[in-house]
Amino acid sequence: MHRILLSFIVLLQFFPVFADDSAQNGGKKQAKWVFVSEKDGLKLYERDHEGSEIREVKAVVTYQGTIQEAVDIIFDRLKHPEIFKYITFSDVLKKNDKCDWSYNRISVPVATDRDYYVKSCRVDNKDGSVSVTWVPFDDPKYPVTDKFVRVADNKGYYKFTQVEPDKIKVDYYIYNDPGGSLPVFVKNIASRQAVTDTLWTLHKEIMKRRAASKK
Repeated sequence: MHRILLSFIVLLQFFPVFADDSAQNGGKKQAKWVFVSEKDGLKLYERDHEGSEIREVKAVVTYQGTIQEAVDIIFDRLKHPEIFKYITFSDVLKKNDKCDWSYNRISVPVATDRDYYVKSCRVDNKDGSVSVTWVPFDDPKYPVTDKFVRVADNKGYYKFTQVEPDKIKVDYYIYNDPGGSLPVFVKNIASRQAVTDTLWTLHKEIMKRRAASKK
């Protein structure tokens, strides 16, 4: 069950709400981040989320790449079904020079298929870093049906900082409730694992696209 839930949470987190912790809750005091683990230079943290048993998760890692390469992958929405095996459908309902509004479906073995809307936006920060924020939204084009479980909540951000000409620091935050009746402890375990996989998937795709461009 853990692996099934992990599969679709990984994908949800890749779709790009907030640029900093204080903004996330209207300036209210937040719970403290608790260090969870560190592996291969990726540090993972979690904290309580007000009004929910599902925890917020954040991670920090530095690896090869550029801000633009990372942002291009996140907004390459229609190709995500080709990159991620469980994504079956993505539709961009609207797009401008900073944001897109998309609808997405995920199919995984045994677990009920999920669907969700997400608005993702690029934010150019004053320090030269770039954030990609995401929040849920709703639209009548794809109403809730019995065929899919509509994701209850999915919001977060990436913050990309170019620390060297070919090295980026990635700060990543996510609060995700995939909905359904799965136990809370399963959702929390899967969320922690999924954050790590999401960040390494992003790096792998950067390298893959570089290799393809040289052929």
